[in-house]
Formats: sequence, C-alpha cells, structure tokens
Amino acid sequence: MIPTVDIDIDIDPRFPANLAMGLPEEEDVGEEGYGYFRDVWAIGEVSREEAVGMIEEEWRLVALVDQASRTHAEFEAMAKAVEAGELDYLPAGYAAQHPDSELVQVVGENAEDGSPLDALEIGVAGLSYALTSVGCFTAASCRSHYSDHSWADWPVIFFAAERPTVHWLTPLVHQSGCGFADGSERADRLLIVEAPSITNFMDLASRIVQQVERQGSAKPPLMPDINN
Repeated sequence: MIPTVDIDIDIDPRFPANLAMGLPEEEDVGEEGYGYFRDVWAIGEVSREEAVGMIEEEWRLVALVDQASRTHAEFEAMAKAVEAGELDYLPAGYAAQHPDSELVQVVGENAEDGSPLDALEIGVAGLSYALTSVGCFTAASCRSHYSDHSWADWPVIFFAAERPTVHWLTPLVHQSGCGFADGSERADRLLIVEAPSITNFMDLASRIVQQVERQGSAKPPLMPDINN
C-alpha cells in the first residue's frame, strides 16, 4: 500500500516565476551538500542511462513493497528494510512466515550488496537522478515517513536549477500531479518539488527521461525566458 498524504496540501504546478533560480556556486557546496541539511551528499553527474536504470530499479522495488504491504505502517517498515538491507526492519514475523518471498530475498541481497538505490530513499531516488541528469542540483529529499520523526509531511526534493530548466520541467511537473514550492529558507535559489505521493514522483521521473529521449538530447534545451 503506497502512502498518500491524508492532509490538505496546496500542490502548485505553475512555474515559480517570483523565486530566485540558478545553480549554487561551487564554493557554497560543502561535504554535506548545500542548504544545511544533515546526512546528505552531492550526487554528482548522472547520465540519462544511469537515471533510467535508477528509475527502473525503483519501480521494481516499490512494486514489491506495495504488493506485500497492507497498511502504511507496513509499507514504511518494508521500504526501510529494502533501503537498509536489514531483515529486522520488516514487520514482526514477516521474514519467518515468508522466507521464500522475493521481498525477503531482495532485503537479504541488499545486506550483502549494499544500498540498491545509492543510499537514497524509495520514491525519491529515481526523481533525484532524473533531475540531476538534466542539469539540476539536488540538495536533499524525503519520501515522508509513517512516524513522528519524519522531517517532511509529504514527499519533497529540494533542488536548484537554471530558470530555462525549470521552464522545461514545468509542464512535466503539472502532468505528473507534482508542484513547486519555495525552498530558499534553506539556501538561496533552492526550489522544492513536492507531491502527495511517491507515485507522482516516480511518474515525473519517467516523464523527464522520456522527454529527453524524444528530444534526442542529454539536456533540456536552453530556451530563452520569454515570461520573465
């Protein structure tokens, strides 16, 4: 059961015309990234092929967790188990009751092979890679957690991008049910892409790489900003 937030949120898919945009200066990005977040890192350059691979792996893992979970609490536990490669995170007794399930096998493989999503969370990994592949700088992300300790109440990714890139992203954001918000309280020029569910993020990630493939270019075209 993939969670969807059960509170009213104002998802605004319009181009955030009044917000500052641009990539951070190199000297402003430290060992833990940009924006005073904890336990984050700069992803670095990502090719379209790497983004596609991450998106496909994320869809596979989310499908496993979705099929196995019956409640939001179970989804949280199973997602965390997959991300960490720790069987102990699974719901009590699940591994013993379903030792041959694909989910249990995947968690066991991750314990040996490491994080399946480059240490990113299920539901935000694919979009983080997709955004990075088109020239954005992703600063932090959270899929939102079924707990009192989640630092985001719904899925969010903080990112920076040049204004033409945000223009290019805007129709895709609208089509996927996502929206933009102001992230500049964390750092200058940070935007937020947000959604009521990780399914919206996964849809947006797929739309980004598909649009790049249709254009036959590794990056969005640098079109002039005709509106501002």
